[in-house]
Amino acid sequence: MNIVIGAGSVRILDGIIQTFVNPDDEVLTFENSFVAYGQIAEIYKRKCFFAKQKNFRCRIDALLPLISERTKIIFIANPNNPTGTIITHAELKELLEKISPKIFVVADEAYLEYVTDKSYPDSIGLLQQFPNLIIVRTFSKAYGLAGLRVGYAIADKKIIDALKQNRLPFSINYLAEDAAITALEDKAFIRKCARENEKERHFLYEKLIALNFNTVESQANFLYLHFDSDDEKEKIYNCLSDKGIMVCNMKIFGQEKSLRIGIGNRTVNKKIVELLSAQKKNKFPFYIIPSSAKLK
Repeated sequence: MNIVIGAGSVRILDGIIQTFVNPDDEVLTFENSFVAYGQIAEIYKRKCFFAKQKNFRCRIDALLPLISERTKIIFIANPNNPTGTIITHAELKELLEKISPKIFVVADEAYLEYVTDKSYPDSIGLLQQFPNLIIVRTFSKAYGLAGLRVGYAIADKKIIDALKQNRLPFSINYLAEDAAITALEDKAFIRKCARENEKERHFLYEKLIALNFNTVESQANFLYLHFDSDDEKEKIYNCLSDKGIMVCNMKIFGQEKSLRIGIGNRTVNKKIVELLSAQKKNKFPFYIIPSSAKLK
C-alpha cells in the first residue's frame, strides 16, 4: 500500500494541486461541493471549473463536457459535502474509463465510514486498475480527531513519491500521530458510531420529510436542507440557533438557501423535530420536494 500522510486531508489536497497542476492546467469539480477545492486552486492561481449537480447529486455526465486538454485534476467529494449524496462504483469506474490516464481523479472519502449504500465505490479495488486515481481520507470525521489534523492519501507509488517530495516537514505532531494509531485500533468504536449515525440519520430524515422539508437523503453524518428562498432558510436557522441547536448556514460557503444539519443523538434530533414542528404549526411556508424528484 502506497500512502502519504499530511496535516489533515486539506493539506493533502493542497499538496496535490501544488505538485501536479501547472500554471496552464485546470482543475475540475462540482458546484455545491467541498469549498476547499476551489479555494486552494485560487490560492495557486489555477483555473477551477464547476460542473452542475442534478437533484443535488454529482453526476459523471455533467463532468465529461467540461474536460479539456488542460484538465489535470478532477476532485470528487464522495459522499459529497454538503449534500451527502454519493457517486457509485459504476459511475466512478465509467469516469476513469472515459478520461485520459493523464488526468488525476481525486476521490475525497472524508465521510467513508458513515456510508451504508452498497453501490459505494470500492476505490482500493479501482486503484489496481486505474493508477491515475488518488484516494484521500481523514481522521477528522468518524474518528473525531479534527483538531489534531491527520489525513492521508492512497495512490500509485509514483504519485505518492511526488507528494512526499513536496510534503511540509514536521507537519504531523507526536500527539496527532499517537491518537491516529490508537483510533485505528479501536474498530469497535467506529462500528458503533456508524450504526448510531445510520439509525439517527434515518430517524431525522424521515421526520423532516414528514414535515415537508426539501431534505436530501444522505450517506454522511449530516442532512442537507434546501429552501425556496434565503429568507425561509434564515428563519429556520434562527429558530434552531435561538434554542441552542447549532447547524451550518451554508451561506458562509457561498451557498444560498440551504442548511446542513449534523446528525445528533436521539435527544438532540427529537429537539430539532419539535422546534421545526412548532414552526410548521405557525404556518411557515415550506417547500415540498416532489416525489418524482427523489434520488434514484
